[in-house]
Amino acid sequence: MNEEDKKVIEELLTKQTENLNRAMDGRFKEQSDAFTEQIDARFQEQEERLGVRFQEQEERLGVRFQEQEERLGVRFQEQEERLGVRFQEQEERLEKRMIHVFNEGFEQIVLPHIAKIEEDIEDLQSRTGRIERTLNAVVDRQDRQGEEIKDIKKFIQMPEGA
Repeated sequence: MNEEDKKVIEELLTKQTENLNRAMDGRFKEQSDAFTEQIDARFQEQEERLGVRFQEQEERLGVRFQEQEERLGVRFQEQEERLGVRFQEQEERLEKRMIHVFNEGFEQIVLPHIAKIEEDIEDLQSRTGRIERTLNAVVDRQDRQGEEIKDIKKFIQMPEGA
């Protein structure tokens, strides 16, 4: 093989290599495009599936949230009723205690004053009674004196010979 043949073979090999590279590049591009399309399609499918699953989960969570909210509402109402009853009981206990304290205070503070006032009234009544008897005695004495004065006036006005 001479140099020229080698050169021709080399050129042929170079062309074949270039053709092979172009063919491979074309095939790689085709495969890459096909792979990209497949991946895009699969991503789209996955996105749709995930969207559906997400929607389903969101709906389930919405239902569960609603159920929990209703349960909490019922429990809150029950607690409110229990607290209302307890508050009423406490209010009644406090009212009874206030009445008891008022009654004790009334018995310890007011009743002794009332008893003292009643004693003072009785004392005033007895004094008034004495004063009234004294005044009655004075009025009776004045009445007698008035009678005596009338008798004296009659006696003075009588003629001497009578």
